[in-house]
Amino acid sequence: MVKLKALTVVTFFAIGLLLGGIITSNYIRPEAAITKTLSTTVTQLETWTTISQVTITVTKTVVETVSPTEVLGIYFSPKGGCAEQIIYWINRANTSIHVLIYSFTLQNIADALIDAKNRGVDVKVVFEKSQISQYSQYFTLANAGISVRNDTNPDYMHNKVAIIDGIIVLTGSYNWSSSAENSNNENLIIIKSVDVAREYENVFIRIWEHGR
Repeated sequence: MVKLKALTVVTFFAIGLLLGGIITSNYIRPEAAITKTLSTTVTQLETWTTISQVTITVTKTVVETVSPTEVLGIYFSPKGGCAEQIIYWINRANTSIHVLIYSFTLQNIADALIDAKNRGVDVKVVFEKSQISQYSQYFTLANAGISVRNDTNPDYMHNKVAIIDGIIVLTGSYNWSSSAENSNNENLIIIKSVDVAREYENVFIRIWEHGR
């Protein structure tokens, strides 16, 4: 009877370790992004063997940063100030605004980008090609002399990102469209971080270079 209880305790302990490892590996602590000592993207392979001898391998990508990281704001639509914040940060740009956008139909954001270009800011925008229509701001920006390209991914380029001056990142589910602003449930988060901005900039450059 003592041996059986001991075996039961060991079995439950092993299950607890397994579940604890799985839960811990999927939990990203908020402070992790600002306490790491390296600035790189690391791909890790973690393997667990369950009690039933089934092996599970999980691949995860961790962005490790050394520069200070600050969340400057989180906004939600409909009518939660998302467009207003995008325009605010575009207006504050000094050197560069690089955009990856799925749907872009809001005239006021296009006007802010044109103003930024006219004051000497490097403005580049990659559009999702399937969303180019008579309502898209693609033609307005192109006619104003802004560098625009279509994504060449045969599937969707679903990013909604603006990288400003290599330090501010605007991202989230929020498209730059009337429906996102006035009807949909969307979100926008504004992050200040050289390292986070660099990661997004690397993706922007790759998509831009393959665009047309």
